[in-house]
Amino acid sequence: MILALLLQAVAAPPVPWAVTTSAGAKSKATTTSAWSSDNKARLVVRCDVTDEKIVSIQFIPKPGFAAALPRPVSIKADDDGWLGTNWQFPGTGAFISQDVIVTNLAQVIAHGKTIHVRVIDPDNAVVEANFTGPGEAPIRQVLKACEYELGVIPPRSAPPPVAPKAPTPPDPDAE
Repeated sequence: MILALLLQAVAAPPVPWAVTTSAGAKSKATTTSAWSSDNKARLVVRCDVTDEKIVSIQFIPKPGFAAALPRPVSIKADDDGWLGTNWQFPGTGAFISQDVIVTNLAQVIAHGKTIHVRVIDPDNAVVEANFTGPGEAPIRQVLKACEYELGVIPPRSAPPPVAPKAPTPPDPDAE
């Protein structure tokens, strides 16, 4: 009987959108993720802390993608419009780590009841998946681990302030 209980505990699926942290000698990762409604893909929001602090959003399907040049990925929440851009395809999955895009997508994911993802894979096939939304708490926790704030573009990526135009010196030849 104890063996049966242990096997059930091992086979239990991970809690959707639970936040986990793992640390190595030179890095620390904080993640939250969920499996799609059909259990064929995982959507991940991840903070990696090394020399830099980088948040990424990842889509990892079963059995995975081949490595490829950047490809189109779109996300929407509920019945809102699609937000799409090209993501990196290093092999296995796809990810985006550009601060402005991650800021917008994290906001969409945090506020959606259902998250829809559509990918054009390296074979030009459409891959789609639906996820139950996490709510704000797990997304905020992951962002905070990288000193990001939900809905705020990190200062390193914000456009520089516009400097006032320097006055034009008077022309010495003009009278």
